Amino acid sequence: MRLTKDILNALNEYAQRLTQPVEIRLQTATATPHSKRDSLESFLADFVSVSDKLSLVHGDFGLRSDVSFDLAVDGSSTGVVFSGIPGGHEFNSMVLAVLRAGGVEHKLDDSIAGLIRRIDTPLHFEVFVSLSCHNCPDVVQTLQQFALLNPQVSAEMIDGGLFQDVVEARDIQGVPSVYLDGELFAGGKVDAAKLVDQLIERFPQLVETQATAELPLQDITIMGGGPAGISAAIYAARKGLKTTIITDRLGGQLKDTLGIENLIGTLYTTGPDLTAALHTHAQEYEITIKENVSVTAVSAAGASKRLTLSTGEVVDTRTLIVATGARWRELGVPGEKENIGNGVAFCPHCD
Repeated sequence: MRLTKDILNALNEYAQRLTQPVEIRLQTATATPHSKRDSLESFLADFVSVSDKLSLVHGDFGLRSDVSFDLAVDGSSTGVVFSGIPGGHEFNSMVLAVLRAGGVEHKLDDSIAGLIRRIDTPLHFEVFVSLSCHNCPDVVQTLQQFALLNPQVSAEMIDGGLFQDVVEARDIQGVPSVYLDGELFAGGKVDAAKLVDQLIERFPQLVETQATAELPLQDITIMGGGPAGISAAIYAARKGLKTTIITDRLGGQLKDTLGIENLIGTLYTTGPDLTAALHTHAQEYEITIKENVSVTAVSAAGASKRLTLSTGEVVDTRTLIVATGARWRELGVPGEKENIGNGVAFCPHCD
């Protein structure tokens, strides 16, 4: 697989942001190499050609297959592993992982980053993906950020199409499917907030209850980061009010909508594009956005309200706006939650 001239030019622009060298370490070929081995080697050779801060190294690094590679800095693995050729929707995952390994700042909320850094036991995540899956990259990229924040964590993207024997052995019927140390951890439509919640549920000691030090008493706090929540925040901030958004993900269900043709004044857009536009608009104002977290409790604190977040932080606010929107409807039958992504799906166009 060769990269086009346009892609190489774009990669060259991105590579200007690297502040430290990154090694791409390709597992040594076996006596009977995988049929995609040559394609992967060509892909990686093209990739590293765009910058002198990138290099391709061959060796026995204890990886899954000879179509597996990891990212290393100063000779040590970052814990970011790819098994397969990260094309399709996973190409962005590859680019972002290299940039972040090379010194570009991560995008996780500081409270979540602190929680991940407190993990003190080895955790190995495997994410089974399809390169045509729209939802898989968010999961892959989130877990890769976890790995880059904490050397105890590793995250491996696995192209299920190249490892059918593993897919069949684990009876994987939907993607993304996330395994932690060989056991199913999350499946189906999951996002960063869900992954964090799952970690907290399994390792409650990671949560440290603390006031959000950087936030004074807020005038308005909004639960929800969809169109309604972001609109409320922008109007509040325009009036000079101290404003915070708390959301599990910006855009909400809007982010899942591929084609939008009923937004007045806009002939056509997509959910991800409109979400990005809303985020850009919000960033024009002094709005604190705490993404990938949720509110677990609300209590009265004198004339204000006190919100406890899933990360253990607390936020005090004079006014609370609830704009939590809608969610997929569940039946509530036995086995439903356990089999999401393993036969139970809410996304008919991709599952």
